[in-house]
Amino acid sequence: MASNIAPAMERAIVLVNLSPGSEEESLSALKGMAGIKSVYQLYGLYDLLVMVEGADDQAVKSIIADHLRSKPGVVSTITMKILT
Repeated sequence: MASNIAPAMERAIVLVNLSPGSEEESLSALKGMAGIKSVYQLYGLYDLLVMVEGADDQAVKSIIADHLRSKPGVVSTITMKILT
């Protein structure tokens, strides 16, 4: 019998530090990016919390390394892979 259950997606939380003054531009750019499920602006040590989702670990890695980190204003990131 065929299953209608979709395969589990891989997910990660990325904490982002931005250069001063780039918050609104970075927030807008990330919200429209493929693989970005949600973006939250923060106060404190980090400027943004980004929820990333991809078909597998390689897709998540590509979204973060090749796309998110290359956005103007992104200074550094901390990635936490979601296990459950």
